[in-house]
Amino acid sequence: MSSDLYTVVDGEPMIGPKGMSLLLGVPLRDIFAESKRSNGEHFTLPAEWIKSGRRRSKEYQAATGQTDMLGALEYWQAKEQERM
Repeated sequence: MSSDLYTVVDGEPMIGPKGMSLLLGVPLRDIFAESKRSNGEHFTLPAEWIKSGRRRSKEYQAATGQTDMLGALEYWQAKEQERM
């Protein structure tokens, strides 16, 4: 299974840049810029991104009673589409 948010590799979801942007509440351009700075290697998330991701996780949990990552991706994608 694959989408613009994540891909499943060996049965495990791997979050893509757009998915990371949604989960963390960080602009996609910032995700790409950080990836470019790290030459595409794994990079450490900035502390403010982690805080934002935790806040968004709590908001998702409060709104839905769920804790799953894929559900959170769908939730934040729907919220983004509502804004447009």
